[in-house]
Amino acid sequence: MKRPNGKSIPSVTNLAAFDAVARAGTMTAAARALSLTQSAVSKQVAELQAFLGVPLLERQEGRLVPTRAGGRYLHRVRPALAELEEATLQAQASREAGEPRGHLTLSVPATFGAMWLLPRLSSFARQHPQIVVNLSTKIGPVPLPSPTLDAAIMYVPGMRDPALWYQPILPLKVHPVCRPGLGGPRATLATLLETQAVLHQASTPEAWETYCEARGKGRLVARAGPRYALLSMGLEAAAAGLGVALLPDYVVADAVRRQALRRLDPEPFAIAGAYMFVCPRQHQHAPAIAAFSAWLAEEARAGEATGRAD
Repeated sequence: MKRPNGKSIPSVTNLAAFDAVARAGTMTAAARALSLTQSAVSKQVAELQAFLGVPLLERQEGRLVPTRAGGRYLHRVRPALAELEEATLQAQASREAGEPRGHLTLSVPATFGAMWLLPRLSSFARQHPQIVVNLSTKIGPVPLPSPTLDAAIMYVPGMRDPALWYQPILPLKVHPVCRPGLGGPRATLATLLETQAVLHQASTPEAWETYCEARGKGRLVARAGPRYALLSMGLEAAAAGLGVALLPDYVVADAVRRQALRRLDPEPFAIAGAYMFVCPRQHQHAPAIAAFSAWLAEEARAGEATGRAD
């Protein structure tokens, strides 16, 4: 990669102004977003266009939109601006009596993060107060390596990338659940699957079919039904009486204790795959990653010892 000498790098202020105008569509709206005057934003965009030697914006139907060249440039510049901002925030967060701090930027599934990881994270903070853990979430596969992520927790159903390192955290064990009283006080799972909506999860689209084949022995049939991107959506839908859901232990445990849901099968059913901590293989021994993965392993063992995933 070519080492930058600074002469071909425009002002970050000018880049931010161009990005703001492209997002807002007008100089006035961009100025409000940046807490600047309209003339200041206009001047910054003009300086950037002069620096590059190409027009970046044009007016279409009363709005300012990127030109073809401006659009290509913006596509490359926006990720760099986001990464620069993230790096700056991390550097600012690490100022503490001159002591360097570790950082771990992690992507986690939204429901897993809220219901399993965050309730436990205080113990990691006590053990490793020098490490700042930044969390984000993404629906679907998380691309690694990533310029904005150190690692990810994700549900891994099968095949693995040899360039990545995987540490199992939690097997995926599910229960069919519904709101108490749905279909009548004595309604069985077989009856409910025939008479009520069957709620599906986008992350495990074949889970119901697999469950019915294994547990039903031809007696259970899961029909098509609503599909939810988040496990928390499936949880709320089941609790609201919208149908029968097939959800992990850690998702339904609290609702079952509160009698907001009832389990329709007392034995958990193991779905292929598991939640795993994943990072680029060459980074698995980095201090923050190694500390976090070791802590996750302890938490997973503790959960196995108590028989609880919640």
